[in-house]
Amino acid sequence: MEAEAEVMNKGQVEVAEEAIADSEKPAQIISVTDLSSYLYCPRVLYQQKVLGYEEKLNQYMILGAVRHNFYDLANKHEESIVVHLPTGAAKEEITAAYAKTYENLLKSAVMGHAKSLALFDIQPFEILPQLQQIAVSEASERAGNVHRFSAEHNIFGDELWQLLVPKIFTEVKLKSPLLRLKGTVDRIEVYENSVLPIELKTGKMASDGVWPSHRVQVAAYMMLLQEKFNKPVGQAVIRYLDHNRSKTIMLNPYMELEVRELTEKVTRLLQSKIIPKPCGRESCRCST
Repeated sequence: MEAEAEVMNKGQVEVAEEAIADSEKPAQIISVTDLSSYLYCPRVLYQQKVLGYEEKLNQYMILGAVRHNFYDLANKHEESIVVHLPTGAAKEEITAAYAKTYENLLKSAVMGHAKSLALFDIQPFEILPQLQQIAVSEASERAGNVHRFSAEHNIFGDELWQLLVPKIFTEVKLKSPLLRLKGTVDRIEVYENSVLPIELKTGKMASDGVWPSHRVQVAAYMMLLQEKFNKPVGQAVIRYLDHNRSKTIMLNPYMELEVRELTEKVTRLLQSKIIPKPCGRESCRCST
């Protein structure tokens, strides 16, 4: 009996030690885009993240990479544009300065992906026209923001850049062990007392509201930004570039709960040894 009790106690100790060890392991941090992918098809997400299936490269993925690269470059070069503006510059002059720089940055982003484009027999100059509007729109919006603030406060150069509100940042990387999420938001506008995330989307737009995956994505970004900046992030904007339309999403407790529940579901999925069943969607490749 004593020997049996000793074995039982030893087993209980081992279980307890394993539980303690598990509790001390860092929580798995998943990508915000994994939440969106899960809503579309858990099986595809599992195939990619657990089984290591690689998504076949296509020209739309390359165009997306070029766009993101351009926005990253635009963010890095804005300070140089602002501090070198002449005192009393008119809006047209500011816009021209932005447009010239952004045109060159777009070309640089395209040339940086020339090898990938060549895989599809696409020359860099062939895609520049369809991406040009991105640079034009970005230049116009940022120039308008700078001109408005400069005119209101009568400041220029380094002082203008230091005091400029809102500050616009693109390709902002976020990570939170507490939320167990990480991601990169396309664009944020930082004001004195708030932050506004803006997600840029291409492709089809929902006729009513927004796609669930888009809603969850921006909700997660709002939660991450609130933690990072310790400022209210009560709303986000989704811009549908192909339709030239924007939709505003307001964060509420139900959306926060949805994000937390999805985070838990995705975490369990990625730790599971069972492959999910096909989603049944004809357009999905999950059965292949």
